[in-house]
Formats: sequence, C-alpha cells, structure tokens
Amino acid sequence: MKESRFLKITDLMRPVFEKLGVNYAVMRHVLAVKLLMDARRMPIVLASGRQKKKKDSNLFLKSLWVYALVGLFVVPFIFLSSDYLFKTSLIFAIILFMVMTAMIADFSSVLLDTRDQAILWTKPIDARTLHAAKTVHLCIYLILLTGALGLPAAIAGLMRFGLGFFLLFLLNLIFIDLISLSCTTFVYLLVLKFFDGERLKDIINYVQIFLSLAVAVGYQFVIRAFDVTATHITLTPAWWQLFVPPLWLASTIEWVIGGQRTAFLSLLALLGLLMPFILFSIYQRFSNAFEQAVIKLTVQAGKSRTQSGKLNHLLGKLLCRNLEERTFFRFSSLMMKQDRTFKLKVYPSLGMALVFPFIFLINNFHGSSWHQIGQGSGFFYAYFSLLVIPTALMMLRCSSTFKGAWIYGAAPIKQRHSIFSGALKAMITQLYLPAYFLLSVVFLLLFRWTIIPDLVAILLTASIFTIICSHYCLGESFPFSEPFDAQPSTGNFMVLFLFLIAGLFAAAHAIVRAILPGYGVFIYIACLLAANLLVWKTGLRGKD
Repeated sequence: MKESRFLKITDLMRPVFEKLGVNYAVMRHVLAVKLLMDARRMPIVLASGRQKKKKDSNLFLKSLWVYALVGLFVVPFIFLSSDYLFKTSLIFAIILFMVMTAMIADFSSVLLDTRDQAILWTKPIDARTLHAAKTVHLCIYLILLTGALGLPAAIAGLMRFGLGFFLLFLLNLIFIDLISLSCTTFVYLLVLKFFDGERLKDIINYVQIFLSLAVAVGYQFVIRAFDVTATHITLTPAWWQLFVPPLWLASTIEWVIGGQRTAFLSLLALLGLLMPFILFSIYQRFSNAFEQAVIKLTVQAGKSRTQSGKLNHLLGKLLCRNLEERTFFRFSSLMMKQDRTFKLKVYPSLGMALVFPFIFLINNFHGSSWHQIGQGSGFFYAYFSLLVIPTALMMLRCSSTFKGAWIYGAAPIKQRHSIFSGALKAMITQLYLPAYFLLSVVFLLLFRWTIIPDLVAILLTASIFTIICSHYCLGESFPFSEPFDAQPSTGNFMVLFLFLIAGLFAAAHAIVRAILPGYGVFIYIACLLAANLLVWKTGLRGKD
C-alpha cells in the first residue's frame, strides 16, 4: 500500500502531538487508513460526472482544480479598489462560503462518521487519540481546499502589495478553516444533544440545509456593512458587524497594512486574531462530548415518520386521471419525503427560491419604504421560485435505493407516461407548491390583493415549465432509477439554460402587462390555461 505524502508532513509535528497527550503511533495508523478510504469516496464537486476511479486515486485531490478555478474568479477583487477592508471582506466571504458549503456537503460524513465508534472504540485506543486523528484528517483537506480557493488571490496580492499582505492572507485562510470546523461542529453537537434515533437523522438533514441558507444570506451582511459611493468606500460601524467573520479577518489586514486603526476596527481585528483560536479551543474542549453524541446516529430509537397518506390520497384523486398515475404520484411523494440524500441535494434550492426574491427585492429598492416597494413591480421576483423545478428534476432520476428500479420492468404498466406524469405532479405538490405558497403570502402582504392574477399566471407558468424541464432533465430515465453520482456533467449548465427559458416567460408576462394594463393579465392566464391542457395531454406521450 502506497503511503500518503501527508503522513510525512504530520511526522514533522510528532513532538507537538505527544505533548498534547496523543499516542502518535496509533494516530498515524488511524490517519493512514482514513486517507486510504478517501480514495473510495466521491466528492460532491465531482459527483455530477461519471468518474472512473483508479486504484489508490484520491478524487478529492483531483477535484481541487474546480476550487482553484473559483479562486481565479476571486482574483479581480484584489484590484477592485484601494480599500483593503472592502475587497478582502468580499474575498474572505466568498472563500468562507465555499469552505462552509464543502464542510456541509463533503465533510459532514467525515465529521459524523460512526465507524470509529463501531470499530476503533473496541480497541485499546483512547478518545483523545481518535479525536486527534479525525481533526488532522479534516484539517488536511480543509487546508488543501482553502489553498486552492485562496492561493490565486494571495499570489495576486503578493505581486501588488508585497510579502506582508501575502503572509497575512495565508494566516487568515488558516483562520477560516478553524472557524468553519468549529462552527459546524458546534451546530451538530447542539442537535445531537437534543435528538436521537431516526428523528436525529432527519434533523441533521434539515440543519445542513439551514447552514447552506445561512451562509448564502450571510453575504448580504458583508455587503451592507459598507457605504459604497462613486468616490469612496466606508465602513459604518454597527453592533451586528461584530458577528461577521469575514470582517474580522479583513480588519487584521486593514489594521496592519492599510494603516486604519480606529477603535472599532481595532476591535474587529482583535476578534479576527483571537476568535479562531477561542472557537478551536472550545471545539477541542467538547471533543469527547461530541464523539459520545455521534453514537446516537447508530441508535434506531424512535420510529421513522411516514406520510399519513390522507393528503396524498386527496391530491392524487384531484390531480391524477387514472389509477396508474395515482399510484406513481403516491410512490414519488413518499420517495421525496424519505430519501435523505435526495432531500439534502434538493431542499437547499427550495430555500434559495424563498431567499433570492427578497434579496433582489431589497437590493433594488434600497432606501425605499415598504409602501414604496409595494407600489412597484417587484412581485416579478416570484419567478425565482421556478428555480426549484429544474434542480428538483435533475435529482428526480436519482435515489439512494436506485437498484429497486427493476420494479418498473416487472410491474404490469399499461401506459409508461403515467410513471412520469405521476412523478412530475408529485414534484410540483411536494417541492414547488410549498415554496410558492409561502412566497405568495409574503408578496400579497407587500403588494396587496391586486397581484393575485399575476401570481396565478406564475403558477400556471410553473406547470408548463415542469413539462419543458422534464425533457431536458429526465429524458428517458425513470424516476429514482440512477445513483446520485450518475448525473450528467452538464447538470449545472442545464439548470442555468432552463432558468433562462423561465426568464422568457417572465418577459412575456411583463410585456402583456405593459401593452394591455388592467385586463391583459387575464388574457395571458387564459392562454396559459390552454397551453397547460395541451402540454400535459401530449407532452409526455413520447415516453410510451
């Protein structure tokens, strides 16, 4: 077995580990096995392609070029302005977002790995050594990840601002790793403390989704910390800025190199230097409690919650034309609710569909009152809810239990298109409609009842858009019949292309409203109704 190069680096730090009371020889063996197993794990960033794995080939290392490409897009921020605080805040916000996303998507399986307890705790290995192996394992990959994301900007900063900027930038990249690891662990520890059994696994799923949304919304706090004008950029002090990590990190660079040393900036810089170590020391302090809590993931206490079936039966009778379609409607609804991997990949897009309309609404009407916003046409941002549809349909072909797809060939199915129509209707009712109705309620409060016809038009558009997307996203593949790592490599571009089509519907809606104010939207609704009847009747016939 070929030994990992990372082990040779950790060998240099052996005296440090031994001073901390770690049995280094045992830790090294455990770490070697963990690194070997990583060669068999498909990272999320490569999961969209059909990758052929070679023996002892670590796919995470091969995925670093994707992160390095993102890092190249960050480089122009270095030349954005002469204000160190503003540009480095943006850069660190982007890097922190990417690292936290990777922690949630890729490394949660490492952080919440129960194999250590099942296998290693039966051996004479102390908890401190096991925790050290897990921490070093995570830190190796986090450092590689932040290096790929941040090195392009760091090198650009070296060429423009010198060695001091370069070294401070690299130090802050390490701080980002400490913050990401500590904060993610704290959230999981809190959840593990209060839940157990099957309910815990569901809650973990929702926490991962919440973290994704929280990091995305966090961008807004970084931007809104600054007053940007045509001539200068200034930081307006506010208490909430003390809780924004990118501002901590950027303040250290501004304080040392930029020369701005106000009391508030000094406090932010102090937080940037101290908080990563404080958070990491607390993480170390609760390491044993965390490892003990992870055992709950192996406990089967509590019953898995299933759909009562009443609402599904009612919706099936209302929306489905025959028994076959109704059967696959109920089947698809249950699959979407019970497959945790499916929920983890799709549910964040539901949150984004709810968050993005308000982000754009607030950004475009910055400085306006809620009454002024209500007088505008910002309700068109409800079209962002359509983003759920292509994302969900790209995943609708996948399942953790894809090997059971043989049932499609064994079942006495008369009309093959009923499988697809039932699954599409289940996707609309289970995934799209909850996000759409929640968004509609808020928009009705903002824009009043006069936008009800427009909201109806958007709902009818979503129905047509679902059939269009199904041809590109599903093709001839049956729902839930493929593994998650078998998605086409062009998946993200396909979602973008389809969302541009949704933009055409929004443009048509706006044009009709402008040409025929008042009653034009009702004519548009009538056209959409006729189009719905046509596409749902004939659009899926080709799948028979």
